Amino acid sequence: MKNTISTRISLLAIAGVLAMAPMISAQSSSMKADANAVSITGRVSCSRFGLGSVSARKGMSVAQTIQYCANFQGGEFTLVSGNKIYKLSGDTKVLAKMSGQTVQVAGRLVPEPTDTAAMVQMGTVAITDVVPTKE
Repeated sequence: MKNTISTRISLLAIAGVLAMAPMISAQSSSMKADANAVSITGRVSCSRFGLGSVSARKGMSVAQTIQYCANFQGGEFTLVSGNKIYKLSGDTKVLAKMSGQTVQVAGRLVPEPTDTAAMVQMGTVAITDVVPTKE
């Protein structure tokens, strides 16, 4: 009788552990995904300008120059934060509206290798939110 009760308790304990395994696994994978979550403040620019300041083209504002660079000259929208540059992926219409402005970007960092020594490109930020900040 004691053997049967002991066996049943052991089986219940094992069943409980096995029932919890998927939840533990899901939690650890969500923790890994959250490890790449970022919130960065910087200036929206174009990859062709690097860390430098943007000079407006003749007849254009700085924002229009950045939009022209990103849309028609093969550049990509970037976020310049200090001496770090982040390529931005997301809604280009929203990024175009924020061109030249200082914003806070929330998203997920996708690291990329770089071979450019003149600037530090940190990777791509897959944007979930862009909020203008007061300069």
